[in-house]
Amino acid sequence: MNKIALVIGGCRGIGRAISLELSNQGFYTYATSRNPMHVKAMNGVTPIYLDLTNQESIDNAFAEIEKNHGKLDILVNNAGMSIPKPFEDVNATELESVFRTNVFGPFLCTQRAFPMLKRGGGRIINITSILTKRALPQNSIYTASKLALKGFGDVLSEEWFKYKILTTNLVLGATYTDLWKDVHDVSPKDMLNVQDVSRAAAFIAASPLDVRIDEMMLTPPKGIV
Repeated sequence: MNKIALVIGGCRGIGRAISLELSNQGFYTYATSRNPMHVKAMNGVTPIYLDLTNQESIDNAFAEIEKNHGKLDILVNNAGMSIPKPFEDVNATELESVFRTNVFGPFLCTQRAFPMLKRGGGRIINITSILTKRALPQNSIYTASKLALKGFGDVLSEEWFKYKILTTNLVLGATYTDLWKDVHDVSPKDMLNVQDVSRAAAFIAASPLDVRIDEMMLTPPKGIV
């Protein structure tokens, strides 16, 4: 039986690359998006609607996977957003939006995944950022949200290993996606590409459950950008 993987935010950019690579490696892969326009067929990947900011939407998505398979082997918490600006200019709506997507959503998805992962053991992969290691200006809210996700993953590594549920924080340096295409003075050659990330995620996903990989860090040669 194929192992079942779910990539949150798996229909674009880094998430899409991870979804396709997991499918190529033999996982039955679901990829989520909260934008109905992005929920469309990919080769070997099943798209599914999921709004991280809505508990009912989260429950419905997981219920569908549970009905179809009765279990989950891999959860990738990839969805995220950033509003880069000086902290003094950040308003409450922006702050809440980033944390609902980058923190509360992954927390709720992981909690909902727990009984499905517990049935046979599995892995959680949290996509975090090099900014949790090295601070950069105008990224206070994004960095704080990714530090929350990192801390969450660190605790789950100690809390859930007894169920054979292992957590990895996959720490990424700057990775080129469409979000960077209109940014001046940024070259794709100085950044990771999404295939670099997808290969690392697939390696973690395929590793046997008697091996912990608490953290893996990928950076381009320059370290960040």
